[in-house]
Amino acid sequence: MSRSHVPLLIDLKGRRVVIFGGGEVAERKARLFLQGDLVVVSRDFTASILRMASDGLLEIVEADLMGEDGLIIAERALEGAFIAIPATSDHALNAALEDIARRKGALVNSVDRVGEVVVPSIIKKRSVVLAISTGIPALSRYIRMNLEREVEVYALMAELLSRIRKDLKEIVEPQSRRRDLLWSVLSDSSVWSCLEKGEISSAHEKAYMRVRENLTPDEQDNLDAGDPQEGLDQ
Repeated sequence: MSRSHVPLLIDLKGRRVVIFGGGEVAERKARLFLQGDLVVVSRDFTASILRMASDGLLEIVEADLMGEDGLIIAERALEGAFIAIPATSDHALNAALEDIARRKGALVNSVDRVGEVVVPSIIKKRSVVLAISTGIPALSRYIRMNLEREVEVYALMAELLSRIRKDLKEIVEPQSRRRDLLWSVLSDSSVWSCLEKGEISSAHEKAYMRVRENLTPDEQDNLDAGDPQEGLDQ
C-alpha cells in the first residue's frame, strides 16, 4: 500500500463489481465483494461460485477470455463498473484487463501487484470492523490472528453502548454530555471484566448503574421507564 492509498469503508450496494476468473482466487474475491452488484466472468467456475450464482448472490458470464473475442466480452462486462478485479491465472491477460478497466473508469483491485483498491486483512465482529494492511500479507494475517479474540469483547461493548446511546438520546442533551456518559462506561473496568467473562447481563446492569450515577433524578426516572435492564443476550 502506497502513501496515496486512503483507508475507507465503502457501501457497495448498487455498484457494479466485475471479477475476471473463476478459480480459487476469484472465489475469495467474490465472497468479499458479495455486497456489490457482482459479476464473475470466466470459462470455468469453482463449485462455490456456481452455488453463489444459483443462490442469486452474483451473476456469472461464461466466456473464454483468452479467445478471439475475449477482450471485447470483457469490455462489455465493464460497462458501468465501479471496481474491476482481474483474477485469472494469466498475468498478461490480467494486465490487459486492468488497462481496459481503467479506460472504462473503474478502480482496479489487482491480484498481481498493488492496484487502486487494496484489500486489507479484515476482522469483522458484529458492528466492529478492523482492517489491517502492512504491505506484507503474512504479517497482516499474524496481526489479525492476535487481535481476533480481543475484538470479540469490543464487539460486545459496541452492542452495549449502542443500546445505552439509544436510550440517552431520548432524555439527555447535549450530545457532548451523552458522550461523557458513554465514556464513563468505557472507563469502568468492572464492565469490561464482565464482558471478558461472558457475563453479558451483569455487564449490562453495571453499565446502566454507572450511567445513572451521572443523571439527574428526572433523567433517572425516564431511563427506568424505558426498562433498559434487559440482558444483551436476550
